[in-house]
Parts: sequence; C-alpha cells; structure tokens
Amino acid sequence: MSLSIPRKTRILLAALCAAALPAAQVHAQTQAAAAAWPTHPVRIIVPFTTGGLADTLARGIAQELAREWPQPVLVENKPGANTIIAAEYTARAPADGYTLLLANDPTLSSNQYLYSKLPYDPVKDFVPVINVAETQQLLVAGPAFSGSSLADLIAAAKAKPGEVSYGTFGAGSKAHIDSEAFARQAGVKMLHVPYKGVADVVPALLGGQIQIAVTGVQPVLQLINSGQLRALALAAPQRSPMLPNVPTFTEAGLQGFEASAWFGLVAPSATPRAVVDKVAADVARIIAKPEFQKKYVTGVGLALLNQGPDAFAAFLHKDRAAYALHVKNINVKLD
Repeated sequence: MSLSIPRKTRILLAALCAAALPAAQVHAQTQAAAAAWPTHPVRIIVPFTTGGLADTLARGIAQELAREWPQPVLVENKPGANTIIAAEYTARAPADGYTLLLANDPTLSSNQYLYSKLPYDPVKDFVPVINVAETQQLLVAGPAFSGSSLADLIAAAKAKPGEVSYGTFGAGSKAHIDSEAFARQAGVKMLHVPYKGVADVVPALLGGQIQIAVTGVQPVLQLINSGQLRALALAAPQRSPMLPNVPTFTEAGLQGFEASAWFGLVAPSATPRAVVDKVAADVARIIAKPEFQKKYVTGVGLALLNQGPDAFAAFLHKDRAAYALHVKNINVKLD
C-alpha cells in the first residue's frame, strides 16, 4: 500500500527542507566561528580607577582568561560619571565580543532612574554575559557615635531625627540609596553628608565628621580589627567569614534588610549568542576555582554569584525593579 502526497504538500515540504539547510549551515558556521574565537585581543572595560575591588577582580579574570585563550585580555579603566563613560563607550563598540564591560548596579540598574537622559540604554544596548560577584555591605560607626549596636543607632536616630549623620560616595550613589533604604525600613531620619568616594568617607568617620557609613567590608576591615571603627551590622543573609562576630541586620533586629553591589560582565547587545556563551562558560570555570575565589572574591570581602546569561538577565529584571522603588523613595535626580 502506498500513500499519495498531494502536489502542494510536496512543494511545501521541499521548500521547508531547502530553507532548513541554509539555516543549519549558518548555525554550524556560527558555532565554528565561536570555537575559534578570539582571534585578536579582548578588552574588559572597567568604569573605575585602578586598585579598587572592581579593577582587581577584572584583572584577575583577564589574567586567567589570557591563559586559556590564544590572545591577550586587556583591562582598560574608563572611570567617571557614575560609570556612564565606560557604559557609553562599550555600548558603541562593535558587537563581536572583543569589548566587554565590567558593569555594576549604577550601570544597568539605578542610573536610568537617577538621570533624565542617558547616552546609552541600559536594557537595549547590552547583553548579560555573567554576573560574577557581589559586595557584602556593612554598617560601620566611627568614634563620633557612642553606641555599640544597631539597636543603639536606631534609638539615637529616633530620639534626635535628622541629627545622626551618615557619609556616602555622593548623592544617588549606592551607599546613599542603601542608607536611605535602611532609614526608611527602620523608621528613622538621618543627615546625609556626601563625599567623593570611600577614600574620603573613611577619614571622615575616623575624624568624627560623620557618625556612620555603609561600605564594603574590605575598605574598613583592618580599621575594625584594630578597634578604630565598629561594625554594627552586615547587610547580607549570612555572617561574613571575615567578620564572624558581626551580626546580620536580621540578627541585629531589622528583619530581612539586605544590600549588596554586584559586578558582572556584559557585551554590546548584538554580540553573537555563541560568543556570549563561550565567554560565560570560560569565566564561570575560572571563578569557580577555590584559589581564584580566595584571591579575588571571598578573600577581599566579595561573595560569589556566578550567574550565566539567562540567570543574570533574570537577576537584572528584579534589580531594576528594586532600584526604581529605592530611587523614588529618596527623590534624587543627578542632572
């Protein structure tokens, strides 16, 4: 018994087969090109000056990638304008994977709410590659604050609204947003004193110009261990192994308060997915190594994330929604 296939159906099937063949060939060619990639040096753009956590992390990744790839991996620092300079530069680079950006919260999440207009689109101009690590934010007190606990701070701020002073790295900075989020959840009002960066905030704490500050662990770790500064609470789910005696905010009485700053690699939006996947896989393998984590992640007060392209995209969706609310609450515009 034989089946008779209508002529129109045979024509349609033939057309579909003919169309599928070039598509398969293109896919095979794309995969082959990604396997051979990179064929010339790759650059990682860092939106900060040399020597900081982000720069050190980027250089550690670059060094390890250069050992795996047949090409150099270079780090270029383009600091300024709350990461806008580096973001615009990367967004306008060719979408071939040879220019990557070590982005963070302002770059892709908060800047769009802090500025009325950006020279790049944080959603449309970039493709997530891998979210590498995040800081563990710490609330610290200097000698100008006499209390020794988070409860003491909240009590003092409630007793004298607007008089407890906190320092940040500028209006709209991560530290500003986190400090105001804490104040809002705790039901207190505090005095904001903006500075240019952590290099100014720490001396101000030590000198008594401000009473408290929210910062990463690493910049203040030695000062805490020496007794010059006091750590009141860690804005993380668990205690830090670097500061095992410092409670989390939840343990200290402010249920569920968490704050972190992430660092992740992104590429211009039209970068081929095969190249994105290759970079993500290679970086994931590197940052999973215990020796790398000890030197560049946990050893400097960061927490490993290691989220690939899809997980990173989902993370960004939630992060942007959170920042939309936080920035609305502090009512700050930077232009």
